[in-house]
Amino acid sequence: MNLSKGMSVRRLGIILLLLLPTFLIAQSRKPKPQRFSAAKLSVAPIFVGEIAGLYEQSFTKKTSFEVGLGLLTDNYIQNALQEVIVVNARKVIPGPSASIALRYYPMNLGENLYFSAEYKYRLYRKNFSQDGGTLVTKEYYQRMMPRVGFGYHFYLDNRFFVDLSANLGFALDKKFQVGDLEPIKTIKLNAGIGLKFSYRISKAKE
Repeated sequence: MNLSKGMSVRRLGIILLLLLPTFLIAQSRKPKPQRFSAAKLSVAPIFVGEIAGLYEQSFTKKTSFEVGLGLLTDNYIQNALQEVIVVNARKVIPGPSASIALRYYPMNLGENLYFSAEYKYRLYRKNFSQDGGTLVTKEYYQRMMPRVGFGYHFYLDNRFFVDLSANLGFALDKKFQVGDLEPIKTIKLNAGIGLKFSYRISKAKE
């Protein structure tokens, strides 16, 4: 009786071992969901001296994240609105910019309307020369912007599209110039628009 039971268990084990490769092959052939991803070039911030590249990648059926890195020269709009003293004495030093955003697509992932929450960081830098260049003061203008907004993807063909957006939030500024005893900090409302020329790397599929 014990012998027959042992043989039955052994036969069952052999059958399972024979079926295991078939099961593994079937699992490996099962198609995986394809995610949405896109590479972008931000155009609108050129007026504030920023050139930025971005990458968007989905992580659920309705949401994605977007990260960006850029290079800053000078805030041309701010210079036009303010009186800048001794312009020739200031030398622009390239500064960094960065951004991260979460997006929600209520309809189709990577297409049509989306809502977003984002955080942007910019650091403008200048050297102010005095006394014939013997004395140099490092000036800076730091801006941190938490914002919410919405946008839309306008597809030009199967791959290329324009990403338009509008955002509203706060600007947390920290600025230091020649004549300041310490950095000046301010908080103000901030509104912005986004214009990005984009290329879809992959389209979301189930």
